[in-house]
Amino acid sequence: MGSNRQPDPLMPQVGGTITHPEHGQFKILKSLASGPFSDVFKVLHVQKNERYAMKCEREEGNIRPVLKLDVYVLTQMGKNSHGIGFPKLICAGRTGYYKYAIMQLVGADLGRLRRAMPDKRFTETTSVLVALQTLNRIETLHDLGWLCRDIKSPNFAIGRGNEAGTVFMLDFGFARRYKDNSGNLLPPRNAAALLGTIHYAPLASHYNQEQCRKDDLESWLYMVIEMAAGSLPWANMDALKQHKMIAEAKKFARTAGRAQLFDGCPKEYDELMDVIDNIGFYERPNYHKLASILEAAIERLKIDRYAQLDWQLPGYDLIKRADHIGDLGESNLLSMRLKEAKSEENIHAEKENNNFPLDEPNLISCSSPEMEPVPAGHLPNYEGGDGKGEERTQSNNSFNDAQSPRYHNY
Repeated sequence: MGSNRQPDPLMPQVGGTITHPEHGQFKILKSLASGPFSDVFKVLHVQKNERYAMKCEREEGNIRPVLKLDVYVLTQMGKNSHGIGFPKLICAGRTGYYKYAIMQLVGADLGRLRRAMPDKRFTETTSVLVALQTLNRIETLHDLGWLCRDIKSPNFAIGRGNEAGTVFMLDFGFARRYKDNSGNLLPPRNAAALLGTIHYAPLASHYNQEQCRKDDLESWLYMVIEMAAGSLPWANMDALKQHKMIAEAKKFARTAGRAQLFDGCPKEYDELMDVIDNIGFYERPNYHKLASILEAAIERLKIDRYAQLDWQLPGYDLIKRADHIGDLGESNLLSMRLKEAKSEENIHAEKENNNFPLDEPNLISCSSPEMEPVPAGHLPNYEGGDGKGEERTQSNNSFNDAQSPRYHNY
């Protein structure tokens, strides 16, 4: 397959081999995933008899190049002594037709594992302990100077073998630097593409506003609520046809719908939303405060911090079950589909905001009324910005992170 899901004999094929000039030969054993941006395979290092994952994408013709960002983030993470829970990058290379990266092989993702549970939610012990682990991963990523912008359960996976109790963070194709090379925070752009997976997307993204660290945590909150409760109140809304209603549902969940949102969750989760919603654009989130809220739930529920997680228990057989569960929330270009069936409200919105037309090919996922402005204080009133190497919407005739000069060495 090619990274746009079309058969392509020039791309890696199961049964074939790839030879890296320094790391040797890798035999392609199995296709693990094929998405609109890249393909993932299980490979065997022929000389060492060790199994890895290989992610690859075409050199040309991709909807969005993502592999450079994966390589860049994982390379930096490999130099970080606190980079526990991130796949180890083994090597990366390119042929005349495609690029590839070979990295540590991990297990099933949290989305599949949750849906493999009998009631599609983790036990209290697992949901709280996993919330704590994933919070730690996000903090590590942020402290390295990156935003994820696509926090969701399919982008976290468990380790294999003795590492089954460790949750790994992966897939950084939508990542973006929020600091410059001197460590200064980058100012927000006037408009930003709607990125991520719509059911987990933060409110700022719904309004085409710049994301910050707070927004990754908002998406994380939706994810941990889903892990504990089994679903989100807007789970059955169609991301393609009801994306504005989903935004309204998220706003409603902060007022009269709050009890419904947190139904089935530890009562401490309610406080998580208060802390996250009050984080400013330039502010470093108080990760310690968020962790202490989860620790309070652990204490009250008498959770054993060293307990086996649901997929480690003999009764559920979750890992095998998860292998037979399909993807939920594949990354696609929703806005391109919206363009094909543009509604009257979108046409009206374009007339109101000619600087950022809604038929811009924004990158959001189709997985899984008029909108008011984002609450005051979330974004400063910024009209400038030098935009050095930063992602721009195509309406501004510029480029995205993966094409930035910062990544030309790869």
